[in-house]
Amino acid sequence: MRTMYLIICLALGACSQYRMLRVEVLQPAAVELREGNFLFVDRNIVHAGDTAGARELEEILGVNRATLVACLRDGLTAGLEWGARSVNVEIARSLPRVIATDSIPGAMPREEVWRVSAGSDAAYVVAVEHCKFRRVGREVDLDGNVLLRVYETMEGLPVDTLTSDRLAVDAEVTAGDYSGSIREFFYQKGWSLAEYLVPTWRPVERRVYTGHRLLEAGARLLEQGETGRAMETWTMALAGGEGLATRAAVNISWLLELDGAFEDAIRLLEERLERGGGTARAYIRERVAMLKQRQADSDRLVNQLY
Repeated sequence: MRTMYLIICLALGACSQYRMLRVEVLQPAAVELREGNFLFVDRNIVHAGDTAGARELEEILGVNRATLVACLRDGLTAGLEWGARSVNVEIARSLPRVIATDSIPGAMPREEVWRVSAGSDAAYVVAVEHCKFRRVGREVDLDGNVLLRVYETMEGLPVDTLTSDRLAVDAEVTAGDYSGSIREFFYQKGWSLAEYLVPTWRPVERRVYTGHRLLEAGARLLEQGETGRAMETWTMALAGGEGLATRAAVNISWLLELDGAFEDAIRLLEERLERGGGTARAYIRERVAMLKQRQADSDRLVNQLY
């Protein structure tokens, strides 16, 4: 029975001796959360130092704090929808509060978590604790200016804290398009949070060897969705010379991975390593390590999805 942990995108990029098969793999979430919806809350906390130049920055850059929070929310929502769980993101907003410039907002008291989530069916509150940007000279500084916390609503306690990385202004802001780059930065922060909270599909590539009539025939069958016949064709190639058998084993390991037979794929590749592995030795070692990680991820996904 074919595993649900892979979606095949049959786009085989051509190389001289192999093709790259682009696929999407379901990756487990970084945290173990119970099933339930999310409530997105902007705590509306502003550092005192942000208020002085806020209007000037909005006029120059075309974005304000509300825009950044909306981009975070949109990225989170899109990422959750792309993930493997059906979720509903509700939106709430607290009254504005100004804190000292260099201070870190404390976590919401459990009473506040219960208050903001009252009347919703949310199992978790995702709170924007602070979200800011400032201009330093001619550049925009986005160093650690996003702080997000995740709270569970039953006990009213935080379960995790996430901060942003720095936006490399000189590399990512081109042609003075600060507005578009800043919006994208905060959108991606929201998407990254979704990947942290729920299992999500992520693109990867797998190598499919060609360069021999049997290998090429199997690749064409795979492109046509004939995985069973591709397996039969590549299995015949295992009876060939060491080089051909090794490349066929790598291809077969992909089909075994597709079926969730990770142990069989690992065993097949480790047998080829014992025989030497030829010029594919380094790649086979990489594949074995990846398959072991996929096997561990598969066990985690079972717990997260069911």
